[in-house]
Amino acid sequence: MSQTHGHDQAPGTGGDQDAVDYGKVIGVGVASLLIFAVSIWWSSIILHSARADVVAKTGVPKEVPSREMPAEIGIVDQVPFNADHRLVGWRAERKAYLEGYGWVDRSKGVVHIPIDLALQQVAGGASPAGAPK
Repeated sequence: MSQTHGHDQAPGTGGDQDAVDYGKVIGVGVASLLIFAVSIWWSSIILHSARADVVAKTGVPKEVPSREMPAEIGIVDQVPFNADHRLVGWRAERKAYLEGYGWVDRSKGVVHIPIDLALQQVAGGASPAGAPK
């Protein structure tokens, strides 16, 4: 009966298959970074020459298009948070409604009163005409 410990491999069969060749990994990384850097440099040269051509033809540099977008596309709001002032207007409108008088249904003679006055009347025991007791 022989015991095996996982070290019984024939010589020269590559027993270190899980070893990582860090030299190759680093070489590929450095080569990728160099290719990326050269690509950036090359694209900036192309951009500057195209911009120079536009200036030579028109005399003025091409303007960067504005980034204004419609407030809503489909059903999705596209307004940046720092430029959205709709909530302020909505709150002011709601506050004016809650603090004012007005008609709810003119044909039935139903009006609304300021909420503070309504709360005082309800807390004081007074109920509006026609309210269930």
